[in-house]
Amino acid sequence: MPTISAHARAPKQGRSRQSFERILEGTIDLLRERPYDQITLAEICERCEVSTGSLYGRVAGKDELLRAVQVRFLERLAGQFSAEAARIAAEARGLRQVVPAVVASLGNLLKDNASVLRSFMLRSAADPAIEVAGKQSALENHAKFIALLTACSKEIRHTQPERAIDTSMLLIYATQARFLGLDSVGGQGDASEWNALLQDLSDMMLAFLLFTPPKR
Repeated sequence: MPTISAHARAPKQGRSRQSFERILEGTIDLLRERPYDQITLAEICERCEVSTGSLYGRVAGKDELLRAVQVRFLERLAGQFSAEAARIAAEARGLRQVVPAVVASLGNLLKDNASVLRSFMLRSAADPAIEVAGKQSALENHAKFIALLTACSKEIRHTQPERAIDTSMLLIYATQARFLGLDSVGGQGDASEWNALLQDLSDMMLAFLLFTPPKR
């Protein structure tokens, strides 16, 4: 993953570092409220109680700020994925427990962070740096859950366990992201529909992993 310094000039003094920290955290807070294209740099500065001069001393403009904010946010998200993976490893036993735990954890991490992730995904179409960092983050985070499923390989009946796991994770992520509207404004459905979706995805993934495809 790139570092914040790849997109922003590193503050040298303690007060400047604190100001830039407030800018990063304040921008993340604003992204939880509405899309980045509806947020102005002036608003960010007002929210964070910093001058526009202080902001421009760190980044060249709004696009560069979003790249730096993405780095900070994805670092935090990686920690959340690691914590969830460790929890599942400690609590779940066997494929029938690991699968629903993975599906629920992936979905709820996406749901809890949907508003922020949405801004990154929408911007990625026009910003290669945002796109590359987002894809790398997803691969690294999903690998933590894939490792949990791989540890249950002896229970998987599919003739190509690795392929079956990868395909399942891809379909689950795509379905959850679509439901949450990560590639558009807003999401779909209410809490009851979300919980039903997680259950259905768990059942489908488990059925696929326990399915033995016919020889072709």
